[in-house]
Amino acid sequence: MKKSINYFLLGALTVGLFAFVKKDNNVDTGFKNSFTETLKNAKAYTLEVAEKMPAEDYTFKPHDSVRTFGEQIAHIGMSSKLLNTMFIKGEQVDFDPAEGAKLEKITGASKEDCIKMINANFDEVIATIEAMSDTDLQGTFVFGFASNKPELTKEQGFLFIRDHVTHHRAQAITYLRIKGHDAPQYRPF
Repeated sequence: MKKSINYFLLGALTVGLFAFVKKDNNVDTGFKNSFTETLKNAKAYTLEVAEKMPAEDYTFKPHDSVRTFGEQIAHIGMSSKLLNTMFIKGEQVDFDPAEGAKLEKITGASKEDCIKMINANFDEVIATIEAMSDTDLQGTFVFGFASNKPELTKEQGFLFIRDHVTHHRAQAITYLRIKGHDAPQYRPF
């Protein structure tokens, strides 16, 4: 009888320990929460940059070979949404670079349209990560824009979006300074 009680207690303890240490794939381990805050900050910082440039200077570009200020801001919004839709959400997108450039030119001519786009598209990317679990973030996709077409995790996809935003926002900040406008204070995260 004593042996049966010991086996029962050992079994109950084992089951209890497994229940205690079981990983819940829907529990965030840190990346999602911290990166959501990073995206919210990136949105606010990008909006500050967009607001600093007067509407009449949205068509300014320092050289014929580059985008205008407005096209840079529109590109940030459009590409963030495109990358999120294609790679993170895994949805089929008919992507035509020439049509994208045309839309950037149209949207980029309007400060108001650019600001609306930044708000809407950042909100969509933020909502996407907020709805994901750790398991979802470890899902993979093939990054077709790179010549070697690497397989990346969706977490890496979000990091790429952030890097891409940073790249183009920095260009827009340079345009602000060339035109003699104050740039917003740098925000690291």
